[in-house]
Amino acid sequence: MQKIKVKNNRLINFSRKKDIEKAERVRKLIVEVINDEHFRTEILKADFKDRRYIDENRNTTEIKNNEIILQKIISGKEQYTGENEDFEWDLRITLYRSLTSEIGHRSRETIFTKKKKFRSMSERYIASHWIHEYMHVIGFTHDYKKTNIRPYSVPYLIGTIASNTLETKEYDFIT
Repeated sequence: MQKIKVKNNRLINFSRKKDIEKAERVRKLIVEVINDEHFRTEILKADFKDRRYIDENRNTTEIKNNEIILQKIISGKEQYTGENEDFEWDLRITLYRSLTSEIGHRSRETIFTKKKKFRSMSERYIASHWIHEYMHVIGFTHDYKKTNIRPYSVPYLIGTIASNTLETKEYDFIT
């Protein structure tokens, strides 16, 4: 099994020491879940109803094989960075303030998370959110309006699988 590394490559607006420490615990959770055999098996068995993938040239394709979806996740190739496969997720996270109800979003290779949500939600929840957004960073997409297939898109279903995997285990580094 190919082991994936995860780096908090860039943390912007993490103004408190507690925020940086929490980001590190979230990073550790992400390492645990994406290297978990059960997590990977669940991806291979998943019933993705939206498999759209957008490459760096903005060409959209549908990836029909779950093994290819898993390989893209494992490869750690972030789009728009000029990187090749390196089996390392480079997380670029920015905390921001907003009055919207969303937890966050992604723009190119950066994941944006609302500061208030980051501080109030559990490490497990934030880890699932960052995994969902990272699926966008590597090229997967979904409908942006609520539809019947959106929960079964690669970003949403991977986030759900991650959340379910995280809930089944205890981690000594989580408070």
